[in-house]
Parts: sequence; structure tokens; C-alpha cells
Amino acid sequence: MNANEISSKTNPRLNRIKIVSRIVRYVLLAMFVLIICIFLLSLVSTFRYFRHSWSAMLFNAAFQIVLCLWYWKLAQLFRFYERGLIFAFETIRCIKILGFLCIVSWILLSISHLLHLFSQPSPHPLTLQPRVTLTSVEEYRFGFFSFIFAGINFGQLLSGIIIVLIAWIMDEGRKIQEEQELTV
Repeated sequence: MNANEISSKTNPRLNRIKIVSRIVRYVLLAMFVLIICIFLLSLVSTFRYFRHSWSAMLFNAAFQIVLCLWYWKLAQLFRFYERGLIFAFETIRCIKILGFLCIVSWILLSISHLLHLFSQPSPHPLTLQPRVTLTSVEEYRFGFFSFIFAGINFGQLLSGIIIVLIAWIMDEGRKIQEEQELTV
């Protein structure tokens, strides 16, 4: 049986995938429009009141653009699923791009966080009473796909790397399947 042929047993499964993918794609496109509206409103309010520095506004705009691209690509991925392209080259490339966008958003958020930390004015030295000790505690937390150290979430970086690795494995599996179809 050729990989492009669909047996009668998998046809209902493929139809379910197509229906669910269509619903998810429409929800993602609605979220995409909502995020664009929120982004435009935040730009208008930021320019109106000049609350943030230009670097913070630049990183916020870059992050919002990456977020919009993320939802657009995710909707595109479900469009491929809706068309029945589960392990196609286009689908795998879309998954890789989603992973790279996740990594880029982590980089932007980390740089923004570091700029925020270094732009704050230094605190005045504390005058402590005798026999009073000041202890500093570093913040760190663990959670599902969340590893926060010093205010930076490394879980998002891990998520992006895992998405790229999954796409790479899917691509290698697709290539193996194509090679096996060509052998006699």
C-alpha cells in the first residue's frame, strides 16, 4: 500500500482530524485577531502616555509580533492537518518554525527582563541596627515546562527546543518512509 493511499479504516479517523483541525484553526484565527487588537491598543496607549522607555516599547512590539506569528503559524499547521497533510514536509517545517518562534520569544522576554532589571535605580543603602542581619534569597521555581531562575523562565526555551527536536524526528521519519517506498 502506498503512503499516499488511505485505507477504509483510517478514513473516519482522518475525517475526525479534519473536523477538529478546522475548529481549532478558527479558534486560533480568532485569538490571532484578538491579539492584534490588543497589540494595537497597547501601542496607542504607550505612545499616548510615554510610560515606558523606547527600548521597552521596542522589545514589547517585537514580542507581540513574534506572538502574532506564533498564532498565525499554529493556525497554518492546523490548516495542513485539515487538508490531511499529517507528516508532510510543509507540516514539519511549520512545526520547526513554531519551535524557533518559541525560542525567539524567550530571548526577547529575557532581554526585556534584564533591561528592566538594569534600568531600575539602585536602592539606597540600608542603615541596619546592630546585630541585624540582611539575607538575600535568589528566586527560583519549578513547574510543568517552567524553570524560573532570577525572574527568567527557562521553560519556554526548553519548550522551543523540544518542539524543534520533535519536528526534526518527524522529518527524519518522513525521509525514512520515503526511502523505504523507493526500495524494491
